[in-house]
Amino acid sequence: VYVDKDVLLTTEAGEIRVRLRPDVAPNTVWNFRHLVEGGYYDGTDFFRIIATGSVAGRGFVIQGGDPSASSPRDGGPGYEIPFESSTLPHDYGVLSMARGREPNSAGSQFFICLSREETARLDGQYTTFAEAVSGAEVIAKIASAPLAAGRRDQPIRPPVLTSAILVDAPPYGT
Repeated sequence: VYVDKDVLLTTEAGEIRVRLRPDVAPNTVWNFRHLVEGGYYDGTDFFRIIATGSVAGRGFVIQGGDPSASSPRDGGPGYEIPFESSTLPHDYGVLSMARGREPNSAGSQFFICLSREETARLDGQYTTFAEAVSGAEVIAKIASAPLAAGRRDQPIRPPVLTSAILVDAPPYGT
């Protein structure tokens, strides 16, 4: 049992307030909270941006959470967490854990969904654990970062997540 908290992601483009959803993925939320509390995400970047998709031509995801800044971007906290089958659909502004081929390979990397049309196919395959409650325009601004020539997903200058902090969640019903 712990007190509900939201996460405030401060980026170069502005702030995104995220409501954590322990009701759909309690272990993943606890892991994310722990990393945020330790300053793990401070100064990291959104290194992968897929702003156009193949299904409906809408945006796909923006991805961050790798502090290594090395190529390939497969850094993490040094451990992996078990997959949780969450019921929160991959919709605009929903946060989900990035992982390798194995379902139990998530650690710290996460992505923010850019459209339901493009990310619906991820439902049940990746663990959703939070949703943006403010900052939709900031998400869109990050998604519009110019990409490197010949690369569909690598920004020329990755947008920086300057800090991630826990903030008091509003009371239920608000």
